[in-house]
Amino acid sequence: MSQKLLLYIAAFMLITLVTCSHSQQKQAADMPSHLPDNNHAPKTTNPASIPVALKQLIDQLNRDAVLRHGSWALSVQDVTSGRQLVQVNPYQTMTVASSLKTVTTSAGLGILGSNYKFATQIQYDGALNGGVINGNVYIKGGGDPTLGSPLLGYSLDRTMNEWIAAMKKAGIRRIKGQLIIDETLFEENVTPSSWIWADMGNYYAAPAGAINVLDNTYKLYLQPANRLNTTPKVLRTSPWVPRIQFVNHLKTAAAGTGDQAYIHGAPYDHVRYINGTIPMGSTFSIKGALPDPGFYLGIAFRKKLIQNGLMTNKNKATTTRMMKLDKQRINYRRTLVYTHRSTTLKSLVKWINLYSINLYAEAVLKAIGIKQQAEGSTAAGAKAITQYWKAKGLSTSGLYIEDGSGLAQSNGITAYQLAQVQRLTAKQSYFNDYYQSLPVAGVSGTMRGLCRGTRAQNNLRAKTGGMTRVISFTGYFKNRAGQLRSFALVANQYTCKYNIIKAKLARLMVAMVEV
Repeated sequence: MSQKLLLYIAAFMLITLVTCSHSQQKQAADMPSHLPDNNHAPKTTNPASIPVALKQLIDQLNRDAVLRHGSWALSVQDVTSGRQLVQVNPYQTMTVASSLKTVTTSAGLGILGSNYKFATQIQYDGALNGGVINGNVYIKGGGDPTLGSPLLGYSLDRTMNEWIAAMKKAGIRRIKGQLIIDETLFEENVTPSSWIWADMGNYYAAPAGAINVLDNTYKLYLQPANRLNTTPKVLRTSPWVPRIQFVNHLKTAAAGTGDQAYIHGAPYDHVRYINGTIPMGSTFSIKGALPDPGFYLGIAFRKKLIQNGLMTNKNKATTTRMMKLDKQRINYRRTLVYTHRSTTLKSLVKWINLYSINLYAEAVLKAIGIKQQAEGSTAAGAKAITQYWKAKGLSTSGLYIEDGSGLAQSNGITAYQLAQVQRLTAKQSYFNDYYQSLPVAGVSGTMRGLCRGTRAQNNLRAKTGGMTRVISFTGYFKNRAGQLRSFALVANQYTCKYNIIKAKLARLMVAMVEV
């Protein structure tokens, strides 16, 4: 090898070393100093001060075969000082499912206010002369997820009667134009882009639009077959859903096997695919997501207008989405007739956290997007929530918010961040509204059956989360000295049944309240 070539090689290696050195220095300079990594971890309690029973359970879980291929994390923090008292993998990004609702609901109370109400408006365009509207009537959606909600005990028929009464009080006796359902406040692509097909069409994955009715769900009634592994008969839906069709791949299973059926379908698509099994026996029902809640409301309210003589069968109902598809002009110069308002946000948050209603959480997320970003989309709401918590002092490295409910499997948050959200919430003026919304161990909501007969009962409050190979808890408890602690406890990719891992983590929470 020539001397000249050796000199070239030596020079190249020197340049490479210098470049790598500068690159590493730049990466170190770019790393935010506030990240809770190994070099910038918050103050923690000496492991010797952890109660013996809790330490033993932590050691057992670390060695447990059900987590050999998975991971788990725990962060317990003192609300007053911010000190991290117990930690297991606290900075590892985890999937927490519905526990992410706490991030949404707390931010919602802070951004929108505890007394915020969704508004749905009755409007018209054109002129009102002698009781006759020479134009169209609109229902302007404001994202209210509770219109006619069976869960809240509301009646859509009663609500529509109130709207009719308000129109008559305003002097409206006849409408010459169409009934138009205005869904323009929120994005038309209503489903968060990170949701998976396996969930879409099922009741728990009903997306939030500017118009939502009946919790955006319906019941499908089926008659199981008389023989195993044969197809049940589709009977009817309740309520009647216009245009809906079912492709039935269901099978009849043995009696007592429960609901193992799934309804799949995209928003606005009236073809639904039914898969899985239902048990042999009497008539059986499963729940699905309404394909097009706005169109459903249009059909239902048009019928009510006809019954009250305000319209005839010649008047049509449509939605702004359909009008855009048909390239029809939408008139935004309108007169307000009536405003229907929802229950308060603090009441809605209680339903979200107590019973884990995905639809309500997604509606809150998009309302936050409107308030902070002037855009009623999942992306805008997620961005606004991230900014809210960052402004409160939360390190957002490793935080990924893809929706408001936690249904997206691509959501990610560390146990430290989740416990810190609870700790930061405790310092806000709306804390009592939030605190009262959380399920109480052994008493209410999704915590009703856990920790009974222990110090955790009627003490520990936690939002729960669960999906395939995911379980989580986050909230608060008071120790024997009355000190308030925040915590987050998560397990991912465990190999046992859900009830088994839940029991293991429940025992850990019972020991945890002694910290």
